[in-house]
Amino acid sequence: MSIVVAYRDSTSGRDALMLGARLASITADELHVVSVIAPAEDAKGAAGFEARRQKTQDALDDVGALVPGGPSVRVHLVVDPSVPAGLLTAAHDLDARVIVIGTARNSLLSRFSLGSVSNVLLHSADVALALAPDNAREIGPAAPLVRVTVAVGDLGGNRSMFDTATLLAQPQDTPVRLLTFKTVPTLGEDALQRARHTLDTAAIERLPEHLRVTTQVEVAGQVDRAVDQVDWDPGEIALIGSSRLAQTRRTFLGSTAGKLVRTLPIPMIIVPRDGQIRQG
Repeated sequence: MSIVVAYRDSTSGRDALMLGARLASITADELHVVSVIAPAEDAKGAAGFEARRQKTQDALDDVGALVPGGPSVRVHLVVDPSVPAGLLTAAHDLDARVIVIGTARNSLLSRFSLGSVSNVLLHSADVALALAPDNAREIGPAAPLVRVTVAVGDLGGNRSMFDTATLLAQPQDTPVRLLTFKTVPTLGEDALQRARHTLDTAAIERLPEHLRVTTQVEVAGQVDRAVDQVDWDPGEIALIGSSRLAQTRRTFLGSTAGKLVRTLPIPMIIVPRDGQIRQG
């Protein structure tokens, strides 16, 4: 299986590339770097298309040098009028576990900002999506994963979320944190205890005994405030599940997940509904 990086010659592309290299090092998968360009609209546009094609290929040819000490890289130039469609086709052809994408240019505070491509993929992809914030390029491809944080909803999350956490945590004995956000001004002791019990039960029933697991309930009136109250490490990664409204094996962000995507300062993986990063 493989990790597919959606690449462009920019800081955003290098963020995605470095996160993809780290994931490939953890999962021992092949790393495929894909750039998608639109075809010429007519014969008059042929010269311009060839210039774009050559510029893109030159950038792809330089990718290997950007991940020294990381996994070997295979590059692909895809011609498709739709960048999201071209990426998904490549992901299917390459048997990808995940597609890694970078942040849009207007991101602030190293957080993730949705662009047109990421917005389409996050609401329709049938492959898990890894989101690289605007500092991922600063962490080397061989850097260990510090922690896997699983954002667990009120119903305790789905099986696939925990399978994905196990897949990422086992190779390096990485700690796992189960985290629930309660976006209310205050939470009574009974409600707090129920939330903690949900996390503790999920840890016992859905994660292997040998993993190092902690649980945390964070309470604040708004998602961004709750996120700011949590300790985040640049070397960790968060898992977020798709909405129950999503089609089976498709990504779709609910309102809380959408706020988390725009607020978390660390890399994230959005797992399709009832899907997971498949075991190899």
